Amino acid sequence: MRNQLFKSLLISGLREKETIFWILLFPLILFTIMVLIFSNMTGEDLNFKMAVIDHSGDGMGSTIIHQVFEDISTTENPEDDPLYSIIDVKNKDQALVLLKEQHIDVIVEIPENFNQNFNKVVFFSKISSISTDNKPTIIVESVPMRNLSKLASDVMKQILAEVNLEAAKRMNISIPDATISTEMVGQTQDFNYADYFLAGILIMGFFSTGFLNMGINMTYFRRKGIFKRFACTPIKKSKLISATILSNLVFMVMSFVILLIYAKLFYHVTWAIFYPESILFILISAILSLSFGIFLGSVSKTPNGASGLANILFFPMQFLGGLYFPVFDLSPAVRWFVYINPITYLAAGMRQSMGLMDAPLPYYTLFLIPILWTAVLLLISVKIFKWDGGEIA
Repeated sequence: MRNQLFKSLLISGLREKETIFWILLFPLILFTIMVLIFSNMTGEDLNFKMAVIDHSGDGMGSTIIHQVFEDISTTENPEDDPLYSIIDVKNKDQALVLLKEQHIDVIVEIPENFNQNFNKVVFFSKISSISTDNKPTIIVESVPMRNLSKLASDVMKQILAEVNLEAAKRMNISIPDATISTEMVGQTQDFNYADYFLAGILIMGFFSTGFLNMGINMTYFRRKGIFKRFACTPIKKSKLISATILSNLVFMVMSFVILLIYAKLFYHVTWAIFYPESILFILISAILSLSFGIFLGSVSKTPNGASGLANILFFPMQFLGGLYFPVFDLSPAVRWFVYINPITYLAAGMRQSMGLMDAPLPYYTLFLIPILWTAVLLLISVKIFKWDGGEIA
C-alpha cells in the first residue's frame, strides 16, 4: 500500500505544471541566468582595497614598489576615490582573514629576499644569467571567485608588469628577470562560476521542493480531510506521511540529475559535487528542506496559508544565504539574518567541500547549525501537528 501511495503522489506531482516548472525547470533557467550575468560582470569607477605585506625591509627595489603603491592610492582630487586603498594590517594572517571575509580585495606580498634578488638582477644580469630562484618576485594573492578580487589582482599584475618594463628599460636589463607570482586564496582548484552556482542552485531546488511542495501538500491533505479518511481504514496515517516524504525525495533527485546533466553538457562543471563531503552536505540539505516542509504543514491551517508562509521564509533565506552571491560583508542590519540562516552554512560548506572557496565560518558550524535547525523544526512539528485540521471535502 505504501508503494501505491508513493506512486500515486509521484504521478500526481508530475502532472502538476507548477511542480514541473518550479522544481525541475526553474533551477535550469536560474542557473543559466546567474552564470551568464556573473561570469561577464565588470564594474566601473572601481576602488580596490588591498593590504601590503613587506618582509623585505629597506632597499632600492622595495622603495620603488612602495612609491608605485603610493601613486595608485592617491588622487589629485580629494573627492575622487583612488584606484587602490591600502588597508593597514599587522601581519599576513590578519590580511588573509580580511581577504576571506571580503574586507579587502587583494594582498600584495613582498618577500624577504626581494631587495637582495633585485640588486642581483640590476648589477649582475649583464655579466651572467640569473636563475629562476634568484629573480625578484612579488606575490599577488586574491580570491578569483569574487569579481572585484579577481579584477583587483589582474589590474595589479598589469601595474607591476608596467613597472617591470620601465625598470628594465631604464636599467637595461632583460624583462624576464622581473617576475610576478599569483596565488589563489580560499580555493584549491581553478575557479569556475558554473561550479559555484551549481552548488547554490542545487540547494535552492531542494528547498523549493520542501517549502513549495512538501509543506503545501501536507496542509492540503489535512484541510481536505484525507488524514481523517485514512483513520477509517486499516492503513496507517503515517504511511501517507512516509509516501509524501519519499515522493518529494524523488523530486529532489530528479532536480539534481537534470541540473547536473544540463550544467555538465553546456557549462562543463566538474565532478566536485560528488566529493564525499559534498554528498554529505547534499543529504543534510535534503533532510533540512523536508523538515521545513513538515514544519509548514504543521503550523499552517490552509494551503494558501502554507504558500504565503513558505514565500515569506524561503525568499529571504535564499537571497541572504549566499546561494547566488557572497553575503558575509553585508550591512550589520541584515548580517544577523545571514548567521542564523541554515542555508548560509549549507552553501558555504558545500562550496568548501567542492574546493571552490573556504568558508569564513568555523568548520563545525557548517554541520552543527543545519542539524540543529532540523532537530528544532521536527520537534516543533511533532508537538503541534494535528491529523484532523479541516472538513472533509
